[in-house]
Amino acid sequence: MSNQRCKLCGRKLKNWKSIQRGMGSICENRYLDKFYKSQQITLESILNDKTKRER
Repeated sequence: MSNQRCKLCGRKLKNWKSIQRGMGSICENRYLDKFYKSQQITLESILNDKTKRER
C-alpha cells in the first residue's frame, strides 16, 4: 500500500478512496459534520435579522 497519512489525525490510510481524499472516512465524516453545522441558518438568526431591519 502507501505511506500516506490522514491530514487530520495522522493515521495510516489503507484504502484507495481515503488516500485520494487525504483523510480516512471517520475524519471525513467529522470534518463534514462540523462544516455543515457551521453553515446552517437557524430560525433565531432569521428572526434577529428581521427585527434589526424593522428598527
